[in-house]
Amino acid sequence: MGALSNIDPTAVAVWASTVVLFALIAVLRAVFKLNFSLLTVLALGLGIALSLVFDGQVDSLNLLGNIYINLITALVAPLIFVSIISSITYVGSLKKLRSIGLRSVGWLLLTNLIAIVMTLGVAIPLHIGSGVKLVDDESTAGFLTSQTAPLDQVILNFFPKNIVGDLSGNRVVPIIITATVLAIAIVSVGRQKDVSIVKRFFEQTKDVIYKAVGYVVELTPYAVVVLGATSTAATTSKADALLALLSILVLGFVLNIIQAFVVNGLLLKFVAHVPPLTFFKAVLPAQTTQSSVATLPLSIRQLGTVGVGADVANFTTPIGTTIGMPGCAGVWPMLSAVFTINALGLGYSPVSYVALAVIGLLSSIGTAGVPGTAIVTATTVFTAVGLPVQLLVPLVPVSNIVGMPSTMANVSAAVTCAAIVSRQTGEFDEGVLDSARAGRHRHRAGVVVSPAGGAVAAPVVPVAAPLGAVGVAASVVASPVAAGVGAAHKPVQPGFAVTPGLSLTLHQSTLRVQADDDADDAPVPVGACGISAHAATAKAA
Repeated sequence: MGALSNIDPTAVAVWASTVVLFALIAVLRAVFKLNFSLLTVLALGLGIALSLVFDGQVDSLNLLGNIYINLITALVAPLIFVSIISSITYVGSLKKLRSIGLRSVGWLLLTNLIAIVMTLGVAIPLHIGSGVKLVDDESTAGFLTSQTAPLDQVILNFFPKNIVGDLSGNRVVPIIITATVLAIAIVSVGRQKDVSIVKRFFEQTKDVIYKAVGYVVELTPYAVVVLGATSTAATTSKADALLALLSILVLGFVLNIIQAFVVNGLLLKFVAHVPPLTFFKAVLPAQTTQSSVATLPLSIRQLGTVGVGADVANFTTPIGTTIGMPGCAGVWPMLSAVFTINALGLGYSPVSYVALAVIGLLSSIGTAGVPGTAIVTATTVFTAVGLPVQLLVPLVPVSNIVGMPSTMANVSAAVTCAAIVSRQTGEFDEGVLDSARAGRHRHRAGVVVSPAGGAVAAPVVPVAAPLGAVGVAASVVASPVAAGVGAAHKPVQPGFAVTPGLSLTLHQSTLRVQADDDADDAPVPVGACGISAHAATAKAA
């Protein structure tokens, strides 16, 4: 009886209710085939309702939320490391890499700058935070401050010291630098020697890690229930000025949604020349999650269904999980800063706000796209401009709730920049985009020539690949893979049949793979996402 007396009846009821909600989500997903994005939003509503029903007494669920965050955090370092190496070696050309790389970083930083300027332009006139009495929490503030360092130390930490230590400590910038140098070395050595074994090792390792990430993503709706409940409970229990915190919460949602769809929609329409509705419909499954890193494989996969070239998709999107981040490193830090400045009654001049914007932009470099990133970035900004970090504490639970729209803004920026860079570098496939616009979402198989000279079916994007590109030899040849196909080393001719359901067309130095209308239209992973460029032989339809 003594042991049973230690059991908290409320905690038991909370866990029982959570299990019921988990079962409901599983049924909606398995039986009713509810869209993943809608399911995740529904899960957030269920989590908030759970917290309200139990009057915020849901602390026992913190265990589940922390497990999910730990799983994602554990995958950050290996995912970024392998993705960068695989992406650069996939591009294969240092000249092409410079073109893609500079454009990617430039556009990613520009999207964050837009988010910063927009947030300041809205929050300052609204006097968000004026008259609010924030509660100091020195113990939590001490922990937040420990996540930052002096400027000279921050710069020093950008450079690798010990790759094992960098990987174990999730130090993103050193990991990127090490991976980039190693990948460039592989490409350079590949000019004189065969490094296919090394490339294949990283490609296959990436495939394995992406599969593991996919397992974690599957848990997202269940984790959102828990995170929504605990974040709501923390907000209602800690905030004396609940109405004021509700205002920053609503503003955070609105600004992130505007950044995700309006700002990026304009960039898509006028810079990438891509229909925003078609594009967002394709990438929406990747936007509704709690982590930009966790959704990375899905982001790359979906980009292939709207015509973004594989070289760009596999390079720009991973970089977008650590650079730019307009939701977590743009909207939220600026919103928190203006809120605190007004709450303290500080007289900030225009020059001070410009300095705040610059620091916010710089702090977005090397930010890891995992849950909780926004508050760490905000702490960095507060420390740099001299704002009291302890006043961030009441905003922590609000930051957690705004996590989903922040991630939506982050993912939207990464995929939008990928589309822009793909368009500017000539890597965009209009045929795939036209199919997506018509609702077919084609994502066709290409033909790669094996070392032995045999042709195998493999997912390759773009569908129209310039001759000489990765996976297609300059003098394309094909060996018999189906009855009636010509002999090996036979040049590809317009309309030449390769496998049942597929035909090749040579048009202006471009090899196009055309599928019959009755062929399978299901999107498949592309290039460095899930299936390597040297994919195994696929069974003919």
